[in-house]
Amino acid sequence: MRKRQLITTGTFVRLALRVVKYQPFCGRRLVGSLWARLVTWTKPPMYYAARANLRHVLGEAASPALLNRTLYRLFYNTGRRYYETFYNLGRGITRAQDFRPPVVIPPETTAHFEQALAMGRGVFVLACHMSNFDLGGIALAQHVPVAVQALSLADPTPDVEAFNQLRERCGAHMTPISPEALREAFDRLKNGGVVVTGPDYPIHNGDEPVMFFGAPAHLPSGYMRIPLRANSPVIVLATRFEDGVYKVVANPPLELARTGDREQDVAVNLRRILEQVEDFIRQRPDEWMMFTPVWVEK
Repeated sequence: MRKRQLITTGTFVRLALRVVKYQPFCGRRLVGSLWARLVTWTKPPMYYAARANLRHVLGEAASPALLNRTLYRLFYNTGRRYYETFYNLGRGITRAQDFRPPVVIPPETTAHFEQALAMGRGVFVLACHMSNFDLGGIALAQHVPVAVQALSLADPTPDVEAFNQLRERCGAHMTPISPEALREAFDRLKNGGVVVTGPDYPIHNGDEPVMFFGAPAHLPSGYMRIPLRANSPVIVLATRFEDGVYKVVANPPLELARTGDREQDVAVNLRRILEQVEDFIRQRPDEWMMFTPVWVEK
């Protein structure tokens, strides 16, 4: 437990911001390698959580060698991602256009948002925890022409709170989930705004397990009621690292299905959304930054 505390406290985040800003940008690859070796050698709780998660993504037929390679690449990408985040934000770089490495919003993503916003019913965005989702999320919030509200974890831990403060500094409006935040999200959508949350972060005390990669998982489902009630289109997106830049890749806006039964509406549309999330993760399993157990253990 002590190992986990050492790498997840708000103090660590603030210290890393102060230290990394004085380091060269080229150090990100070295830090990524050192971090991957350290985690795979010491095997803290996050190692076993990530390994179990990847086993579900890769499937039981995946060889131990493939699982180990993917796990190593995941922790390498994690170390590099945090270094780049601390490098930019620690130096006070808050405009996405100045980030290193560059963060790109492809024309297709822009077109999808323009199409959804033109409907005048707001846009509910589900952003996967892929690659450098912090820099990607900041870039997206600065790119869209309306203010963005982000629904984050209720009762955030110190490290999450520290990151939320960094995101706020860059223009994101962070609202930990609460009745007030949910009412604000509904009103924002009704007024044509954008609300974003993560569909792939597990909640272990709340919603009933849902099927994810063919097995029951502790993923939230309650967020589906927000766009259903506001009659808003949904966009699922992910950040990926490609050709030396981060790209925010989005699927076309999804119109939610209506069955005439509210609970059935939640279940049907949740399945449609999680299929898109699965596809993003399946394409880049070594960029899925999820270090909390997602699936129900037997």
